[in-house]
Amino acid sequence: MERKFKAAAVIASPHVFDLDRTVDKCCAIVDEAAAQGARLIAFPETFLPMYPWWIWMAVDNVRRGQLYRRLYDQSVDLDGPALQRLAARAARHGVFLAVGINERDGGTIYNSQVFIDDAGQIIGCRRKLVPTGEERTVWGRGYGNDLFVLQTPLGRLGGLICYENMMALSRYALYSMGEQVHIANWPGNELKSQPRDRTQVIQLTSQFAALEGQMFVIASSSCIGQEEVEFYRELDPAMGASMTTGGGVAAIYSPFGSAVSEPIIGQEGICYGEIDLGLISEAKHLIDCVGHYARPDVTRLVFDASSRSPLVRAPAAGASGG
Repeated sequence: MERKFKAAAVIASPHVFDLDRTVDKCCAIVDEAAAQGARLIAFPETFLPMYPWWIWMAVDNVRRGQLYRRLYDQSVDLDGPALQRLAARAARHGVFLAVGINERDGGTIYNSQVFIDDAGQIIGCRRKLVPTGEERTVWGRGYGNDLFVLQTPLGRLGGLICYENMMALSRYALYSMGEQVHIANWPGNELKSQPRDRTQVIQLTSQFAALEGQMFVIASSSCIGQEEVEFYRELDPAMGASMTTGGGVAAIYSPFGSAVSEPIIGQEGICYGEIDLGLISEAKHLIDCVGHYARPDVTRLVFDASSRSPLVRAPAAGASGG
């Protein structure tokens, strides 16, 4: 295991409904981060091909259907060329990637995190358990098998998506699996449609997860680019000045809850920081929330790691069970 390595948290804006160009951008970012010595590079939520901000806007159902079809057409197949290109880039540079995608499976899109190793192999893909609010009009839901931790040369790697990072029991499940490096990917913007500061929420939640779980958290979010601003202002003219460029944050937090390096806020960039896995045992010496600081005799988590299928085949008529 590599006890110390450099990680990179990306903050960037995608190209609207253009998977190929956004993959090009991802590849360029991987080239840049790898040249700076990064071994693990984290990308924002549903960066491929984009986050569907229109779900929070005044868009009629006919237009929503059209937008959904465009998103579906540009979404990612796990065995398709988009991920093959990124996997080849990872292998070329010998880096690990965590990428947020719109995953297309059958007739449904899922909000997913894909993990690619330094040999260019997809070693894990998980789906968001609970799409938030209007997101449920776009994405399906994951199941218990979407909570997992991967054993890698960079330590035990896992992740949650956006407000999943506020799901205390999901976090605790990952802590209990020995998670050491956590990918928290988010969408970021300056849209004032909710009574909260989205960027502050990302920082606060990611920082707390690092402290609570005694692990490193790599927070990567998108930001809104000019291309998106123009698209959404045309889509919903009432947005006006409430839709501007910026938003989001890229940051890396230590097991003590402190920023490893200066976060990048509201603009495209790459936040680099050193991951020192040796710090985890120091943090757990004081508080190990799944070890000596746990009280399973009082409270404990029951975890169903199974997947669910809408089709269960019954035994053939007359088949014996011997």
